[in-house]
Amino acid sequence: MVEDADRAEFGIEGDWAVVRRHRIRWSECDQYAHANNAAYLALCEDLRVSHWLSLGGRFAVGEPGPVVAQMEVRYLQSLAFDDAVAVTMRPAALRRSSLTQDYAVWKRGLVFTCRAVLVLIRHGSGEKVAIPPAMRAVLVGQGAAEDA
Repeated sequence: MVEDADRAEFGIEGDWAVVRRHRIRWSECDQYAHANNAAYLALCEDLRVSHWLSLGGRFAVGEPGPVVAQMEVRYLQSLAFDDAVAVTMRPAALRRSSLTQDYAVWKRGLVFTCRAVLVLIRHGSGEKVAIPPAMRAVLVGQGAAEDA
């Protein structure tokens, strides 16, 4: 959950299940020291992977894991080298074998949003897999709505 100090420092609004601080690295920037568009997506990916691991998920052949099926992004403000930011994530919706997650990047207010639809597949076979009940319960506890 987002702490009051993070809300004050980064201007975070709303309810978010996970927050991670990050400082924009030179390797994430173009020649003018502006953060590359792909860097924003990598921040979301890093948070998605650590969240999956925190749920007890693994990345191994034969194991189910999330695969991005769709993304919608909005770039609201640019970021630059050495900017301190907060990246937030919350699960938004669950279906049998897929989930939707919302992400945001904050620096004195909202600078980027992303919505990703993830499908659980068994690595190696590509077979869709139902979200395990224990994982589903945690995601619902973090705010995810269960769709029909």
